[in-house]
Amino acid sequence: MPLWLAKDMATPGVTALTAAVAIVLVYFASSALYSLYFHPLHTYPGPKLCAITRMPYWIACLNGNQVRWMTKLHRTYGTIVRFGPDDLSYSDGRAWKDIYGASKGSKENKKDPKYNNPSPNGVEHILIINDRERHAAVRRVFSPAFSEKALKAQESLFQGYSDKMVAVARQKKTLNMTQLYNFTTFDVMADLAFGQSLGLLEGEDPSWVATIFQWLRCLPLLQFIQYYPLIEKIYNLVEPKSIAKMRLDHFHHTTSRVDKRLKEGSDKQDLWKFVIDSNQLSLADMHINAELFMAAGTETTSSLLTGLTYYLTKNPDKTKILTDEIRSRFKSNEEITFEALAALPYLNACIREGLRIYPPVPSSVPRIIPEGGNFVLGKWLPAGTRVSVHQTATYRSPANFKNPDQYVPERWLGSPEYKDDNRESHQPFSVGPRNCLGMNMAWHEMRLLISKILFNFDIETDEGPEWTDQNVYVIWDRKPLMCRLKEAAPQQ
Repeated sequence: MPLWLAKDMATPGVTALTAAVAIVLVYFASSALYSLYFHPLHTYPGPKLCAITRMPYWIACLNGNQVRWMTKLHRTYGTIVRFGPDDLSYSDGRAWKDIYGASKGSKENKKDPKYNNPSPNGVEHILIINDRERHAAVRRVFSPAFSEKALKAQESLFQGYSDKMVAVARQKKTLNMTQLYNFTTFDVMADLAFGQSLGLLEGEDPSWVATIFQWLRCLPLLQFIQYYPLIEKIYNLVEPKSIAKMRLDHFHHTTSRVDKRLKEGSDKQDLWKFVIDSNQLSLADMHINAELFMAAGTETTSSLLTGLTYYLTKNPDKTKILTDEIRSRFKSNEEITFEALAALPYLNACIREGLRIYPPVPSSVPRIIPEGGNFVLGKWLPAGTRVSVHQTATYRSPANFKNPDQYVPERWLGSPEYKDDNRESHQPFSVGPRNCLGMNMAWHEMRLLISKILFNFDIETDEGPEWTDQNVYVIWDRKPLMCRLKEAAPQQ
């Protein structure tokens, strides 16, 4: 074939390829220009690259750097930050009600289905049900189990595990408090959810707990994959067997224990007594919600207790006030009850300050503006916009709290120095009809466990400020907190 003919035949292909490349470049250029200058969110402040692509956010999430990154963005750009083409983050406390609340007759901002991983059995647990009526129905089933009356009936269970925790602590002079709190909260929740302990405080195999934490560390990657349909399809074809096995192992651990509890029955006033009496949930509903409780009802409480213990050891003046309050009120472990602890003002202030400076959910939970749009802080936002209040950025904002990086329980006790703090911006259990179902239980458990430790021991640590420099993979990737525990002097 003559060269001139071959060259002439190749020209259409080259031209087509050039045209295709040009079209792609024009598409991305026009998309970028639209996002920067014509998009409904173009007036909101934030990095220009973030207005074009969500990749800076994903990189921060995958690196465990999301909380540091987002807090820095808020300190640079203010109380509202556009961190993705359709994403707004708020650190203004007034946004809690607009984003997460839902008054009767108003449009509710929906849960983002891409934020949570699909359920192994295809059933939605209570945290991700978007249908308002269905969510309310499932919540009504579980709510009685977390009521004050039910928790009071279960107090002996909590007391038993708190005493086991103290006994374990008494055996060692130096102890990893991160692990101790984890083992305690997992044993408590397993007894509530399955009618039997995991035996972690007694030395049983903690591999299931390790699996849960390994799975939680995978969540940012799985959220990223779900966000892009093409990537999700490719991932489903090549998903590593180890990740799939990890997810299923956790689920099967849960289902087998639920099935055993239902088969054998129990006289305990545990979670399933209320569920069975309601006759409203399928077995699949029970399985998936039990899995949720074992993750959400354990890690958050143990996380707060670990952070609180660290900040108390770094602020011995605060520790002395709290210890004096506890030891002057009680003469024995038996006197330390739910009701009595709830009445200790400095204890409650210390925990609330712990929830501010080291929130168990350190990032944010997004909601999606519904069809027809919605208003946040008086400004209309189009449907599909993802909105959220970032907890760490909000709680560490000088606009909301004086000396935001300092641990100051007195700010919750009417100290004149902190009279201008925006206390309403602090909502660690969220707000509205989807706020934390286990809030009452968490408060009782947090008060009880920290009080039992401080009543029985003088505690200190050599961990420095670097302990707080932790990655976040949806939750804190907590480091070991090594503490020295010395037996407290007998009470007079």
